[in-house]
Amino acid sequence: MFRGTHEAKVDEKGRLKLPADFMKLIAEKNYGSQFFITSRDGKVAEIWPLLEWEKEEEKKAALPEDDEAKMTWMEVVNHFGQQVEIDKQDRLMLPRVLRDRFGLVNAEVVVTGLQRFLMLRSQQIADQRIEGILAPRSASEKPMPISEARQILASRESAQESRKTEF
Repeated sequence: MFRGTHEAKVDEKGRLKLPADFMKLIAEKNYGSQFFITSRDGKVAEIWPLLEWEKEEEKKAALPEDDEAKMTWMEVVNHFGQQVEIDKQDRLMLPRVLRDRFGLVNAEVVVTGLQRFLMLRSQQIADQRIEGILAPRSASEKPMPISEARQILASRESAQESRKTEF
């Protein structure tokens, strides 16, 4: 699983050099050289090993073709998305639409592990997001406070454990 946060840089051509710790995990998991880079919400970029991304697509493939939520999801991820191959220097070329939207050229960035994929944000946006989570200033900023996130996760984990013991 991808975990932790590492600082990195996107060069003048829009290439991200993946942090060594993440590259080590990519090799250990035999993810290969293919990745899908996208955004599912238009707010942050995501880097998925293609093998993990295909699992996401399989979940959606099980839904009917006329499912409006499925079609909206596909439209967004494919608008932002592009399949890329990592080069010999552990760099990924970020799709132009993401580079432009998030200002990811010649930029200091933060790469955060989120279990099966990596989240990519500018250093400034990452700092703002964490500040908003730890100490929200107003209801209009809308990040979920960490205390609320903990309560929700605890409730869901408890429910999940209960379902496991029923079988």
